[in-house]
Amino acid sequence: MTMRERVAWMATVTTIVIFGYYFWSVWADVATRTLDGDALFWRFLKCLGVAIAIMLPAALIGARLSGDQFDPPPDELERLIEARANRIGLAVLEVAIVGVVLASAWVSGLARTDFAADPAGATAIILVNLLLFVTASAALLREIVTIFQYRRLA
Repeated sequence: MTMRERVAWMATVTTIVIFGYYFWSVWADVATRTLDGDALFWRFLKCLGVAIAIMLPAALIGARLSGDQFDPPPDELERLIEARANRIGLAVLEVAIVGVVLASAWVSGLARTDFAADPAGATAIILVNLLLFVTASAALLREIVTIFQYRRLA
C-alpha cells in the first residue's frame, strides 16, 4: 500500500467519525430548534483540531513504520489516480454547491417559521453548515475514489 493510499484511508475514517459527529450534532440542533452559532463555531474548530491531531501523527507514524517517505514524488499512476479523484470530487462539489444555492429559499422559509427569534441568523448558520457538509462530502468522495482507484489499478 502506497503512502498516498494510507493517507486516503486515514482521511476517510477520520472524516466519517469526526465530521460525522459534527454534522449529526448540527442537524440535531436544527431539529430541536436549539441553534447556537457560537457553540457550533467552537464545536467545528474542536472537531477540526481533533482531525488534524489524529491524521498528522498517524500519517507520520505510518510513513515511519513502513519506511516510506512522508510525501514522496508521485509517479505516473499516482498522478492519474489523483486526477480522476479530483475530477469526480470537483464535479460533485460544483453540483452540490448549486444545490445549496437552490435550497437557500427553502432554508430561509424554514428559518422564518422554526427560528422566529432570529431567522436571519438561523438561515446563515444552516447555509454555512450545508456548505461545510457538501465540501466535506466531496472531499470524502474524493478520498474514497482514490482508495478504489488504488485497489483497482495498483
